[in-house]
Amino acid sequence: MKRPSYDKVFSVEEYIRYEWTAGRPSDFIDGLLFEIPGSKDVNNEVTGNVFCILMERLINTDYQVYAHDVKVKIFGENKYYYPDLFITKEEKTDANRYIKFEPLLIVEVVSESSQVNDYVDKYIDYTKIPSLLYYIIVEPETSLITCYSKAETGEWFTTKLTKPENSIQLDALEISFTLKEVYGV
Repeated sequence: MKRPSYDKVFSVEEYIRYEWTAGRPSDFIDGLLFEIPGSKDVNNEVTGNVFCILMERLINTDYQVYAHDVKVKIFGENKYYYPDLFITKEEKTDANRYIKFEPLLIVEVVSESSQVNDYVDKYIDYTKIPSLLYYIIVEPETSLITCYSKAETGEWFTTKLTKPENSIQLDALEISFTLKEVYGV
């Protein structure tokens, strides 16, 4: 994992207050802040493509799609992350206006600085969230999408997709989309 942005250990309340005045968002892990680095334009383009796909597929449903600016709490841990994208059906309340607790799908579009963290640390943390059904990692500069899916038994299975015609099947959400749509090719 990367080095913390500050030497200070923050309480959750201090972290939330800090976020209101900070110029950049930070992940929160056991009291330490990890500033989220900027990314290349291709990351933003791919993230935008996936966001549009999900919004279009989930229009007129109870699902909400969030990008970048809303945190997810890791179940049973003192950790909060900003996924690139996620979907939830959580009822909106005052308690979850800035932090969501029940994502169903999380998508991370990796960058050079986040690759190990997305494939290892975040995989371990995200799969602790009881509501999570899918964790998708998108490589923005090559045609590779890794889709982790949770079976009814609670086990996680991995599918790697590389061809434009390959389809990402999210049966529990009743949607699918192709790599061609994700990469805009």
